[in-house]
Amino acid sequence: MVFWNTEVSPQTLQRFLSKCPMLENIHLWQGPENAFIAGENKNTFVDLLQCVPLIKTLDVLKDYMKYLSASGMTHTLPTSLVHLKVLDLSVCLMDRNEISATLCIIQSSPMLENIVLSMDGRADFPVQQTPNNFLHPQNHPDLNLNHLEILEISMIYSMSPPVMEFVKLIMGKSPVLKKVQIRFDYSVSVDFDVELEMLLLSFPRASPSAKLIIECPQGYEPFYY
Repeated sequence: MVFWNTEVSPQTLQRFLSKCPMLENIHLWQGPENAFIAGENKNTFVDLLQCVPLIKTLDVLKDYMKYLSASGMTHTLPTSLVHLKVLDLSVCLMDRNEISATLCIIQSSPMLENIVLSMDGRADFPVQQTPNNFLHPQNHPDLNLNHLEILEISMIYSMSPPVMEFVKLIMGKSPVLKKVQIRFDYSVSVDFDVELEMLLLSFPRASPSAKLIIECPQGYEPFYY
């Protein structure tokens, strides 16, 4: 199922999904701002994902992500997404609601194999900054990504503490991880020597075979570790 350039109320979307319990793939995409019309009640991922227990792929772009995570999220979903293998989100790690929603879905998806995140650096953030300890591994003792093989993060404008802590958390909880690929935005101009040194020295890897690939802006060669 793909929603593209579609004006739809959250209530209508939930009713639609409730009629599709066998749905395996959901892509919530759209072009114009505010294409997702807000109703009186705030629907969240909790409301929508409980309608699709067999989902295997979830792909959500920024306007949907912003709306569906606006009311905050629980630690885990009421029902685990035991079939979800691919999670592709546009997320702002400076927004606690969005990172809470992301972690809630990850925490509730024990069979995840591939996580793809596009860092949404919207100009109107930070509004709710993510606390420094929010992503610390000790605050997520029951997070076990025993099937995760690939983590990809793109559109990074800087290695801010929340980005670094998120990558550290995932790498430390993924014993069969094969590849972590981080792509900086082409417009970024930063001191890669310092930032990459901080990144590489501070990230323990649960998987000894995990490869870390850093793709830098134009003029820099990719780094492999």
